[in-house]
Amino acid sequence: MREKGGHKRGVTSLTHMQVYSHQVPGGMISNLESQLAEQNAADRLPEVLEEIPVVRAEVGYPPLVTPMSQIVGTQAVLNVLSGKRWQVVPDEMKSYLRGRYGRAPGPISEEVLARVLGDEEPITVRPADLVDETLDQFAEEIGDLARNEEDVLTYALFPSTARTFLERRHHGAEEDVFMTDSDELESGAAMDVDRIKELIAAVEESNIAEVTIEEGDTRVTVRKSGEAVAVPAAPESPPEQAPEEDTSGYFVVKSPMVGTFYRAPSPTSDPFVEVGDEVKVGQTLCILEAMKLMNEVTSEVDGVVKRILVENATPVEFGDELFYIEPLELEPESEVGAEAQA
Repeated sequence: MREKGGHKRGVTSLTHMQVYSHQVPGGMISNLESQLAEQNAADRLPEVLEEIPVVRAEVGYPPLVTPMSQIVGTQAVLNVLSGKRWQVVPDEMKSYLRGRYGRAPGPISEEVLARVLGDEEPITVRPADLVDETLDQFAEEIGDLARNEEDVLTYALFPSTARTFLERRHHGAEEDVFMTDSDELESGAAMDVDRIKELIAAVEESNIAEVTIEEGDTRVTVRKSGEAVAVPAAPESPPEQAPEEDTSGYFVVKSPMVGTFYRAPSPTSDPFVEVGDEVKVGQTLCILEAMKLMNEVTSEVDGVVKRILVENATPVEFGDELFYIEPLELEPESEVGAEAQA
């Protein structure tokens, strides 16, 4: 048609031509590009585009429209970046596999179901029949932080993020931006200028060559020449630190992505684990909010949590250490058991 009509040849990028293979919508590709840029892995877009059709087939060919385009795309990104397929699975993908978003258009891979859900069976009833939360419950949880019904709905959809936003708004923009209520601002406030002037005048009229006054974290030295030098007060000597714990035998849980670390599934829930807790392989340790989804990080060993290295609601980078877990030693086989086997 181009040649018959005498039209000039257009220029199409290879990435655009590959849409016939991966069938990923253009808007979804732009989202993937921004998500990979967040993870410092923009160069891995071709791998993700190859992985998306595979993931889509494994989960029953859902249409790549919101929200399934985000869920399938994010799972593909996690499979590629972690190097272990279906090792990190967002809560939203788990809900889809459980049937919480309705019945899949096609059959779902039994292997994927077993890996993600274990012995749990997908639901066979209408998903809405299983919803037990009410608007009143969420309103009671968020309390006075919500000014209207929209705030309550926002909290119901995005508990952690919404609570942080609503708390900041409750404190007020001036306090949040200018830190007018900051203890650091109060403790570091400079000594009053009028008092310094009075001090200079008093030194000039006396026979004292130099005087130093400390107030809070500020120390002012006035010499006979009339110059005042303000320097920070000498910090107190730090307390002696206990010797560092030997962590050579611990299993280190590292962040598989860039995101925000959360210790609990919601602001009002108990943390997944505490220091001293015994954990099993596959047990959830924390949640990382990344790429608009909540991603559970699970333990790869049986052991005891010795240290939690990140504060709640703190941003983390790829490879940051999150937990130290002391692996449990397998009990040696008894001599009686060994003889019986012999």
